[in-house]
Amino acid sequence: MSKSIKGITAKIANARFSYLFFSIILLFLLRPFLMDFTALRNVTNIFIWLILISCGWAVHEERRHRMIFLGIIVLAILTDFLDIILPDAAARLVPNIVGFIVFSYVVAVIFLYLIRQEEVTADMIMAAASEYMLIGIMFSYIYFLIAAVYPGSFSFQGSQWDRLTFLYFSFVTLTTTGYGDILPVSLQARSIATLEQVTGQLFVAVAVARLVGLYTAQKKTQ
Repeated sequence: MSKSIKGITAKIANARFSYLFFSIILLFLLRPFLMDFTALRNVTNIFIWLILISCGWAVHEERRHRMIFLGIIVLAILTDFLDIILPDAAARLVPNIVGFIVFSYVVAVIFLYLIRQEEVTADMIMAAASEYMLIGIMFSYIYFLIAAVYPGSFSFQGSQWDRLTFLYFSFVTLTTTGYGDILPVSLQARSIATLEQVTGQLFVAVAVARLVGLYTAQKKTQ
């Protein structure tokens, strides 16, 4: 029994998507406890950068493609400094547009990876878990852009909002929890929130069906 547990643990640890998944988990586990040591926005940015680097390692196996994508990630990280150095409306849009494009690309690549797999592996399971979390991060960028372009699109307590605000709202929407503390008000915000809810439900259904189907086929061939 202990050998079996160790074997499963080793497979998960060696899976290339494991680093990506756990870097996302760290964003939610550690960031709240580190916020007292530095500015909240900067802590959130650091964890987002860690996730981006993990994406670069996970989505491409070929060294050449990985290096090209890591270069794009470095560019995305550099644009985040615009928001820190020049905290105005225009400077805030650029890193969020770039971030949305990068995360959209990663979501698409991982989805194609999941479709092409012919057997259930630890890597595939971690990729599916990472994909679900990345969908939430991707939509948070859209909400940020909507709030910036269409002021008053969201109703929430206080007048300050940042990337963290929409990370929280995105995952509450993705999981259809709906606490009600942040509400989409404009047509644009409601449309995207509805799309995210449907996307989250469909992905879970499709991913479970895919994993169960492949696992059943593996058992029959053994």
